[in-house]
Amino acid sequence: MEVYCRVLEAEDSRAYRELRLESLKLHPECFGSGYEKQVKLPQLYFEKLIEEESKNSAMLGAFIGNELVGLCGLTPSTSKKIEIIQMYVVKKNRGLGIAFKLLDLAKCYLKHFNSNSLILTVYQTNLSAIKVYQDAGFDVISSQNGEIQMAFVMRT
Repeated sequence: MEVYCRVLEAEDSRAYRELRLESLKLHPECFGSGYEKQVKLPQLYFEKLIEEESKNSAMLGAFIGNELVGLCGLTPSTSKKIEIIQMYVVKKNRGLGIAFKLLDLAKCYLKHFNSNSLILTVYQTNLSAIKVYQDAGFDVISSQNGEIQMAFVMRT
């Protein structure tokens, strides 16, 4: 079972929508937006960006065969930092290193954004995600209101 990762393209938008809605439905405690509101939208925010093949943001996808099994969104933040959003791996495929592959691709993609750092926010209760991020080289930079902000800086 080989896993490969790439930037999602316009023809992937439907698979993205399905997986994003699944993540919100099954794990509402991990995301800032809710399934009930998002499912009613004719087009999700990143769905539109994928279809437009945006150059300012990217949604990375992990695939096993033709099946989309993981997501990692990259979007510009303040001061030349790139923010990771919507990180998700399908439950049946966890433990295969998919999150690490997505994060490795995100690190490689920093050059595209002319940046050297990734930031993300994770809920303090999401211990498994925090461990993955730490193992991938992210450091805690702040903690407040039940959220932890973490950063990865590419060393040159």
